Amino acid sequence: MSARRRVRRVVGVVVHNWPLKLAAIVLASLLYVGLVATQDTNTYPGPIRVDVVHAPDGSIVTNQLRDIEQVRYVAPADLGQLRAEDFRATVDLTNVKPTGTPVSVPVLVEAIDPRVTIVDIRPRTIQVVLDTSISAPVPVDVVHGAAPPGVDVGDTTYTPHQVTVLGPSTAVNRVVAVRVNVALDPGGLDFDREVQGSPVDAAGALVTGVELSPRTVHVTIPLFTNKQSKTVPVNPVLTGTPAPGFRVSAVDVTPLTISVEGDADQLAKLTGADTAPVAVFGATRAVTSVVTLALPSGVIPVGVTTVTVTVHVTAVTETRTFTAGIRLDGMDPVLQYSSSVGSVLLTLYGSSADLDRLGSTPIVVGVDVAGLAPGHHVLTVVPSLPSGITVVAIAPPTVTVTVVAPSSSASPSASSAASASPSTTP
Repeated sequence: MSARRRVRRVVGVVVHNWPLKLAAIVLASLLYVGLVATQDTNTYPGPIRVDVVHAPDGSIVTNQLRDIEQVRYVAPADLGQLRAEDFRATVDLTNVKPTGTPVSVPVLVEAIDPRVTIVDIRPRTIQVVLDTSISAPVPVDVVHGAAPPGVDVGDTTYTPHQVTVLGPSTAVNRVVAVRVNVALDPGGLDFDREVQGSPVDAAGALVTGVELSPRTVHVTIPLFTNKQSKTVPVNPVLTGTPAPGFRVSAVDVTPLTISVEGDADQLAKLTGADTAPVAVFGATRAVTSVVTLALPSGVIPVGVTTVTVTVHVTAVTETRTFTAGIRLDGMDPVLQYSSSVGSVLLTLYGSSADLDRLGSTPIVVGVDVAGLAPGHHVLTVVPSLPSGITVVAIAPPTVTVTVVAPSSSASPSASSAASASPSTTP
């Protein structure tokens, strides 16, 4: 088909029944004019906040979104003047990549009341900066001012030593440290409080748009007006008790003594350096912990901040006597057996826990009688006991076992003798 023929066909479709089509256009125009005549065209001057919808997972908007400044709308006259809460403005970020660069996105404004028709808005598009949300640990940097005259500054301690920075990647990647600025007391009082940190970049400038977790750092700075040092023994502090049947047999501390610094009046009262509590709840074996020192406020350790505490736990032992029944093992079903005693006394040594478990059920001592011939036999009692339990004494140490062959009603030897005797001749 030639191009001219295709053009003729298109023109024919357009002009076909053109009077009817023209009448439809005129009728639609009249209806629209009538609709406008029955409603008022108004302008809301704004501002209307713009909300974000369908943002990609793990992304964050880093810029302040521009408000809608003007909305032109058509509404029935009885609605009156609309307010900001009668509209909802959104930007759809479904197709926006979190690259950290500005992107122009169209704004959709909808009226809450379905009888309201939006005619125009300003602006129709706004810029959105979408970035990836990340987190990273950064070190804490504590900076304090100059000390008052005649005051010595002790070692600064703080916790935590790292803070997690959360926010857009372009901002988080700039943060190299969380700076904590501390102002020392002019009167020489120790500094011991929570201080809020500030994220800074390599040049020391504040980085905005990020969050810190935790938001504060606990800083301790001792100040000395009459600084002295002293060597004191380390005092391990234990909390809890070992498991039942066990006890603490010894406690080792490394190092045994430490040097501390403080004001003269504080050191005069100090006789030892307590440790943080070492838990031995339910312990059945040695417990080794590396713990910090719990020194009075204003006293600080010199060179050593932690000590190693080893708590040795051993079983509680005792001697206990039990009654054990006698059991004959390996009996021949044809023979009859009897024992001189029905039980013996066992004096045992071991841990309280093992002896408690042993005594929770009846104790029976087996005596091996397998292969014994009829008669009297003196057998040594040798009990079989759990590992860790020692026999101190057995009373009696031996038992006499009597083995008897069962008797018959007619003796086979007597009947044989009778049949073998010669008969008398008359």
